[in-house]
Amino acid sequence: MSDSDETNEALQRVREQFEKAVDEAEEMGENAQQEVEEAINDLEERIERLRSDD
Repeated sequence: MSDSDETNEALQRVREQFEKAVDEAEEMGENAQQEVEEAINDLEERIERLRSDD
């Protein structure tokens, strides 16, 4: 195997790992956004319950 082939393979592995990291970061971001939205919805429900108790 030539140095050129080894370099190309190494670059391909780096690209694949980078893409995997980006995908994982996007997924984490989506999960965090969903958790925040759920927390806001919970707060809204609590506020409405408190208002209706008055």
